[in-house]
Amino acid sequence: MITVDEVTPDVLRTIGSSVVGISKLSDDTLNALIDQATLIAESDGMPEQVKVKDKTIPVLNMATLDMSLHLITVLGKSAQGILSEKVDALERHYADVSDRGWLNSSKWGQLYMWLYRRYGEGSTPQMAVIRH
Repeated sequence: MITVDEVTPDVLRTIGSSVVGISKLSDDTLNALIDQATLIAESDGMPEQVKVKDKTIPVLNMATLDMSLHLITVLGKSAQGILSEKVDALERHYADVSDRGWLNSSKWGQLYMWLYRRYGEGSTPQMAVIRH
């Protein structure tokens, strides 16, 4: 069982194994994305921990994990709507992501949004979608 005591490149690769291209990212790149995701989660007011029915839940680490995987998703091939690739006899499967908001464009962003609404500072993050 993986516990999210600390978000590391290895944890991202294990939990996000289905994210297209994550295995090709260096530890330095993943650590930079983890740092960025941590800053986003902290600025959204995510508490470090919460108590739920006598259990301690590491909300900040969960939010950092979700945001890190979301950033990888929106920066990589998944941002183009690619769900999967096959190398021999090239094959790609696409999803239509044109009408989704930024956080709704990945399952990781949706998980982050759930944590934000439940534990963050506010019910709606301050963000804007700019179509181009």
